[in-house]
Amino acid sequence: MRDNQLKEGVKAALPIVLGYLPVGMAFGVLARQAGLSPLESGSMSLLVYAGASQFIAVEMISKGIPWVPIVLTTFFINLRHLLMSSTLSLYFNGNSLRTLGLLSAQLTDESFAVAMADPSKVSNRPRYLFALQVTSQLAWISGSVGGALFGSLINSSAYGIPFALPALFICLLVLQLKSKIHFWVMGLAATISLLFKALLPGNWYIIGAALLASIAGLFIELNGRKRKKRKGNPL
Repeated sequence: MRDNQLKEGVKAALPIVLGYLPVGMAFGVLARQAGLSPLESGSMSLLVYAGASQFIAVEMISKGIPWVPIVLTTFFINLRHLLMSSTLSLYFNGNSLRTLGLLSAQLTDESFAVAMADPSKVSNRPRYLFALQVTSQLAWISGSVGGALFGSLINSSAYGIPFALPALFICLLVLQLKSKIHFWVMGLAATISLLFKALLPGNWYIIGAALLASIAGLFIELNGRKRKKRKGNPL
């Protein structure tokens, strides 16, 4: 059973691996341009392991910004991990705090999306989630080091590497569209995102769209349950 969990976790990580390798290479290229060595690039991917934060960090490093603002920026960007790890902890009742801490430390948006696509595979199966996360992180580290070492030899724009991460998110989104509510929330999030992008500076439109779409989805779900109860269906 334990071996099966590990094999299933590795297999489930393969779509993430295909996205992490090219995006990790892109990060490695930028890290080298910012003055980081291949060892430092790989170490950041090992210890920080947060794609968006790492891209922002190397950009700030390249501009000579002190380390305190970089750490604070990374902290606030990664606050969403509190919500994701709290959600996943509900599926690991009875596991030790050490196990929960280890699983939470390696959690990313992509591994969370894959795990929540079928929670039954995750429920009280820490080895499955651990294998999923470790496999994904190894791909991210490999891509980062590879990009730092050989990225200058590759014309990344010619191969569409910058679109690898958005493409990965799109694939993960499609896997989670299982009801009409999901389609409504997806369409609403896209509409709000485009509207906010025209009105708000920077990347605030992403946060705004995510919050409003999540709240709307919650209300739609609650209203749907109330209607079912009125019809005599407790579910």
